[in-house]
Amino acid sequence: MEFYFQQEVQVRKKLEELIHAAYAGDLTPERQKEFDENLLLHGSHTEDNLDAISRIEFAPQKHDQITDYYFRLKSDQTELAEITNHLEGEPIPDYIQAAFPHLSQEDWDATFRYITLLLTLLGVRVSEDEK
Repeated sequence: MEFYFQQEVQVRKKLEELIHAAYAGDLTPERQKEFDENLLLHGSHTEDNLDAISRIEFAPQKHDQITDYYFRLKSDQTELAEITNHLEGEPIPDYIQAAFPHLSQEDWDATFRYITLLLTLLGVRVSEDEK
């Protein structure tokens, strides 16, 4: 158990280092791949996680002298925060309500608001003159 915890700390440190590389405007494609590899180490190499990693990226979007990095779908570059933001306010699906019978609509909305806040927190805006 101690080894797992030590490994987890190292993985988290590496993920943090890679996010800081994005803050510095230095998230190369190689470092993006390293981010995905460490994210899988943080979670696991299950089929679902591997599929998610293949569909989602922490990627740059250039606008003139500014580059935004954010989590998005590779297929159409939709930001994950946009998706979670739209889930807030939607009725709780029946299968979710069945699994969590005490979940209120307010708690459902708060869950997706919080996820949206976390996703936008991890996003980065880098100006060319900040590099």
